[in-house]
Amino acid sequence: MFGKSLIMGAAFSAAMAFGASVSNAAVIDFTSASTGNSGVLAGGTTWSMTASGYLNNSQAFDGNSKPAGSGLSFETDGYGVGLDDDEITTTPMRQEWIEVAFSAPTLINAFYFLDLFQAANGSTLEIGQATVDGSTTFSLVATDIAGSGAGGFVAAIFKPIYATVIRFTILSSNDNLGYADGALAGIGIAPVPVPAAGLLLMGGLGGLAALRRRRKA
Repeated sequence: MFGKSLIMGAAFSAAMAFGASVSNAAVIDFTSASTGNSGVLAGGTTWSMTASGYLNNSQAFDGNSKPAGSGLSFETDGYGVGLDDDEITTTPMRQEWIEVAFSAPTLINAFYFLDLFQAANGSTLEIGQATVDGSTTFSLVATDIAGSGAGGFVAAIFKPIYATVIRFTILSSNDNLGYADGALAGIGIAPVPVPAAGLLLMGGLGGLAALRRRRKA
């Protein structure tokens, strides 16, 4: 009875450790009205947001439907730059940007934008960019048609990579309605693998087996 209880306890503890590792999967939801300019991830890593101007996520989501599967709330259109603007904008005179920095390298696996559109005649489109640690760049190309009532949602899902600083910008091509712009909607945080959990379980079970043999002797 004593040995069985310990074995069950060890298995439960290892399962809990593994569950904790996969539960770190999350999304930083910039479409939530309550998401500010900084926060804390599971495990204690902090993140903070800066920009080339005033950070703004006050515009309510105005799409005709909320895309499913991203984990975003779509309460707002996400973050932009400017007192009266909820979008990151690129003009011939300036390129606005938003940066998200983590206090420690963080495993990420997705980027989400809103308000990226194609021109109604298909001649041009808007493209969001995310540059990780100054080297790896992801492009998010608009698929929704401007004026269709869609939210301009674009997602980039990729193999998890570590990031410390991510800069978000918009390329100069646009949807023929004003300047090129788009809103930062979210960042996917990947679960951190904990291979040591399996080794811990095996080592614990081996130790308990040795204890049981000793008790029988």
